Amino acid sequence: MTMPISSPDTPRLDRSVKGLDGAPEWPAIQQILPTMRDLRAVDLGCGYGWFCRWARDQGAAQITGLDLSQRMLERAREMTRRRRHRVPPRRFTGPQPTANSCDLVYSSLTLHYLPDIAPLAGPTSTRH
Repeated sequence: MTMPISSPDTPRLDRSVKGLDGAPEWPAIQQILPTMRDLRAVDLGCGYGWFCRWARDQGAAQITGLDLSQRMLERAREMTRRRRHRVPPRRFTGPQPTANSCDLVYSSLTLHYLPDIAPLAGPTSTRH
């Protein structure tokens, strides 16, 4: 038997319901993230925008969420408006961000969708 995606009986992932707290890897990721205060960050594959809202709550100066899925972005915008964040996620339309336009690029559960990740691994610098 196949269930339609929109079925209320469809199992929900903890990360979709609880956000970052439902992601088993989140405590380990938090250990390696820098202090977000005043950082300019990009979330590639932002989904529902959980990381975007968390980064803003942690004091990020700017957070940009990008995703290919219009449906995910609509949900992220709705959730972001309810939290009164100023920068809603937007549709990913091409190679972004430009050089030196951000201090941190975050991406969770997205790289396996890309046919080639080499373009993402350009020259990097470490912020001190």
